[in-house]
Amino acid sequence: MAVLVAVFATSAILLVALLVYLLRKRISSGERPAKARSKRSGKSAAITPQSAPVNSASRRRTFSASDYAETAPASTYLPLPGAEPEPEEAPPALPPAIAAGQLQAIVFRQVFPPHTAPDVTSYYGGVPTAQTAFEWPRDPATGKPLHFILQIDCAAIPEHARLGLMPGTGALYVFLDLEWGAGNAFRVIWSAAGSGQWRDIDPPGDIGMAYGAEAAHAWPWALTAEHGTPLLPRWPFDPVAVTLPFIDRDDDTPFNAPHWSGVLPEAQGAPVSSTHLTVQDVTGEDNAMVPPFATFPHDWLAIQICVARLVRDAQREARHPRPSLFPELEGDAKVRQLEMIATEARAWFDHALKNPAFAVVPQPEREAFWQWFASYKPLTQLLAPRAIEAAIETTLHASPDLARDLPAEIVGRLASRHALAVQTARGIHANSPDRMLAPFSDVQGDQQEIAATHLLLLELSGDEAIGHHFGEGVYQFWITPDDLAARRFDQVVLTTAAY
Repeated sequence: MAVLVAVFATSAILLVALLVYLLRKRISSGERPAKARSKRSGKSAAITPQSAPVNSASRRRTFSASDYAETAPASTYLPLPGAEPEPEEAPPALPPAIAAGQLQAIVFRQVFPPHTAPDVTSYYGGVPTAQTAFEWPRDPATGKPLHFILQIDCAAIPEHARLGLMPGTGALYVFLDLEWGAGNAFRVIWSAAGSGQWRDIDPPGDIGMAYGAEAAHAWPWALTAEHGTPLLPRWPFDPVAVTLPFIDRDDDTPFNAPHWSGVLPEAQGAPVSSTHLTVQDVTGEDNAMVPPFATFPHDWLAIQICVARLVRDAQREARHPRPSLFPELEGDAKVRQLEMIATEARAWFDHALKNPAFAVVPQPEREAFWQWFASYKPLTQLLAPRAIEAAIETTLHASPDLARDLPAEIVGRLASRHALAVQTARGIHANSPDRMLAPFSDVQGDQQEIAATHLLLLELSGDEAIGHHFGEGVYQFWITPDDLAARRFDQVVLTTAAY
């Protein structure tokens, strides 16, 4: 018995000694547990471990629960005193011009009202103006004329914001194919300064409607695509340079993620309040509907816009009537009422089409229209504020003479739709602005590769107020510093991304 106890004790001592030896050997070898991979943050869209791009030059990675279970050890060990920390991979350095572009932006401060700056040579929409010979660009694949988006007078860009690369004379023009579903044909053209006056460039006779068959969904005055227009609203702007602090994107890249609400109020200048028209602006003391100002509708296009909106709303309600709408009617009776409203609205629409869009509506017809419009208050009271805003906005950009007769107080209520930054009850609100030579919007994490070698020449977002129905995404135009310096705008690359 004593022999068995001695053998067992000896075996136990040897086993403990072996475990201690193995443990000391592991510690002395410097072995450490594998690092769990950390999740890469996405700025504008949710990402998954299966679809998220991985930047090979970044120490950040995506991970899943199963990844962590495989890499995380059951226990961890502290490094020995004096052990050097594991080196971290540095983000890639950017070329100097591209790095400089991360700390600035040229933003476009829209002139409001637009007719107060008739001689501005930087603007959205309308037709291009040039001092030299100019040929309207076409899609090389189809031969179709492209749609004019904007032009920038290069001399209006502050010199320091040109990064020593952007021309300081002439004009830059941007064209796109705005027929939805037709692809992304585009042209960026630089025209050198000439000695003559700026002159309008007439569009080709075969240019198609902007947004093609979907024009009725883009323009407030349209019921069908044939009521559209090939030209976008002309809206002048001033290129304004802003300096940007560097905000870490938390993905270990050298790309900036500026907080626009912190820098755009200064670029905007005078503060702009959010004061959209509301139902109260068309409601009188006796709760009856009243026009927003005495001469509304001020032109025939205003009538066209109001009734086009009414037709669309009546048709939608007829498909799915709300119980609160015309509660005295039920079932088929309510549907028939809505169909009758749509029919009467189309009659007003056709009548408006027979008159010049920006001709003043005679007082008898103006009063007759409003009396009819207000008689369907349960439906028209809710749509009136947005329709009236669209009507005023259209007059502002398309008919400067008539725009001067609109009440300044009412016009001022639309200023926030065209401001870089807006003061609200909750603070400053600023959308990501259209901009040049600036940090890019990292929509889906796909732009970082091209951004390492190219400058963001221009980024455009959707903006209903100026007719940019681009959806929830961005057009981004890129150019290398060398190509920009050499004026090789035919080398511009376009990327598109949606949120």
